[in-house]
Amino acid sequence: MTKKTTANKLGALATALSDAMAEGFGDLSPSAAAAILTLRQTETLGTTELADVVGLSQPACTRMIDRLVADKLAERRPAQGRMVPITLTDQGRRLGELIQARRLGVLRGLTDGLDKKDRKELDRLLEKLLAGIAATSDTPRRACRLCDMRVCDGKGCPHTVAMPAPAAGAAE
Repeated sequence: MTKKTTANKLGALATALSDAMAEGFGDLSPSAAAAILTLRQTETLGTTELADVVGLSQPACTRMIDRLVADKLAERRPAQGRMVPITLTDQGRRLGELIQARRLGVLRGLTDGLDKKDRKELDRLLEKLLAGIAATSDTPRRACRLCDMRVCDGKGCPHTVAMPAPAAGAAE
């Protein structure tokens, strides 16, 4: 097997995963779903920081937040200096929990065919791949924007050190 073949298979897997997870977003764009999941974990972020995590320009993120606010999924809090904190509403948190449950369900389903030894090997390889991404990325938080940080709890994921701590009381 060549490096090119392995890379191509990895790309096909990434595409299939992305498509399967996007089905769980409902009517939300991938960026809006990422914003909801990020806010679910961090509780409050400003527009600039949220834009960085979800991979949007600040103006595009502002428009996305406007839609989330109009849909009663998020709200703007009183300004803290120049930052206007964005937080989820109860409805937004419930939607985030549903999206995360769907995401993890899709991913768990893929590993059902692996025995314990194979899962352990896959986990080892994923840690190596994620370490490579973390080492070469300007925005390592972006790779974990859809993750449930409570699952990893900082273990085996080099990206979790770059993410804000999960919101208090967020553990399930």
